[in-house]
Amino acid sequence: MRPVTLIRLAAAATVVVLVLFAVGRIERRGILPGERGPAGPSSGENGAGPDAREIQAAREALPPGGLPLVAVPGAFTDAAGRVRRLSELRGEPFLASVLYTRCPTVCPRVIAELKRLERSAEEGLPTRFVLFSLDPAHDTPEVLRAFAEVHALNPETWTLLTPEPGALEPLTRALGVASGPDAAGGIAHSAVIAVVDGEGRVRRRHVGLGSPAAALAAELRASAR
Repeated sequence: MRPVTLIRLAAAATVVVLVLFAVGRIERRGILPGERGPAGPSSGENGAGPDAREIQAAREALPPGGLPLVAVPGAFTDAAGRVRRLSELRGEPFLASVLYTRCPTVCPRVIAELKRLERSAEEGLPTRFVLFSLDPAHDTPEVLRAFAEVHALNPETWTLLTPEPGALEPLTRALGVASGPDAAGGIAHSAVIAVVDGEGRVRRRHVGLGSPAAALAAELRASAR
């Protein structure tokens, strides 16, 4: 075999080895191009992409503190543009959570969990949902209405509230929600579903994604007694 041919074969073999080595590294890190996590395109829940960071933030929360939820002062505007006070929420138990309407990952999944409970709820189980916005500058009544329509949230059982800026900090403390801006311009925050009794007290909380509908239903039923 001619020396030139040998050199070319050796070079080709080297390229093949390098490519295989690179692919092996990518597979081990779990970041193959086009991989989709449960919330959309990402580098995987254990990676470092924006979806992974939001999912990690969803698992982290603070102990509830400060005022009871219904004692948090300040004005809250609903999707109809009415200004309300949280003391109005007394009377029947409900499930509370937080969101921001621009959220592409965690918030839609929390809503899906609550809607799963709504669909499976037995006759007589009080199902009322209150969602608080973490984004007062953006989530106007018009935006809340559009969001509710996209997600088919019945206004008879779902209440969406945007706090005035000064009420946001005591609200998140009352629910034990950790939140802050992320590098992509969104809000990284805890995924918290709180079971609130008729007196407005937080009885139980589920932190993170994947809250079982059966457990939420049982806790909601117990809080109605």
